[in-house]
Amino acid sequence: MDNFDENQLTNYHRNILKVSNDPYGHCETKDFFPDNIIKNISSSFKFPETVGLTTDPLFQKTKRSLNDYNLFPREIQKAVNYLNSRSFINILEEKFKINNLVADPSLFGGGMHASGNGGYLKIHSDFIYIRKKKLKRMLNLLVYLNEEWEENWGGAIELWDQKMRRNFLKLYPKINHALIFRTDTESNHGFPDPIKCPKNISRKSLALYYYIKDNSLFKRTKYFYARWKRRPGIEEPKFGDNRNFFERFKNNFLFRLK
Repeated sequence: MDNFDENQLTNYHRNILKVSNDPYGHCETKDFFPDNIIKNISSSFKFPETVGLTTDPLFQKTKRSLNDYNLFPREIQKAVNYLNSRSFINILEEKFKINNLVADPSLFGGGMHASGNGGYLKIHSDFIYIRKKKLKRMLNLLVYLNEEWEENWGGAIELWDQKMRRNFLKLYPKINHALIFRTDTESNHGFPDPIKCPKNISRKSLALYYYIKDNSLFKRTKYFYARWKRRPGIEEPKFGDNRNFFERFKNNFLFRLK
């Protein structure tokens, strides 16, 4: 297959992507791109030296992220171009039964992500709205780029049901594994336990989000933020909400006019 031939790739994805709606729409695959394409993407994955760690050690640790398209390696740019193309979005609409999906060229919250030894991302459901944009988030797409990843290192993405009673999917971040899932619900996910990869290796992924137009005037403020969740039966003493009462009240019960 030619590198990023849009017609060939859309035919490929139309055949391999299978969606389950239990308990909410999700699709996993271990062969997201043809071999030659995923190897080029993986081998080019590198951050500029100026990109440091994300600072939120309570919920996520040792994470680096970059959403500036202009700073992406060329192969990452080509992957983003295709995944944000109308042809690929048409497939997402068809598979997930969603009309009028749009990409986010700013890659707000998305782009290139990496976590090192000891890193984690606590279980959460994502923000649904971006401030000052009339958009509602509908889908996450995560593509993993880790060659020779060993399962005993951990790092599997977990999907939990809306009530945080059942972890119904675990997918290790091995190269070419990918996960797409609906985010307009309590789609709880993360890799909550510290990963044990060697210190010279990181858990690398590419994240893209998809939206629909939303002109509603009032939006619950909690949907502008990630909502962090507790796993049942697991003691996580450092996990919690450290905001004061007013901030929690505003987040959970008030509305924002937009």
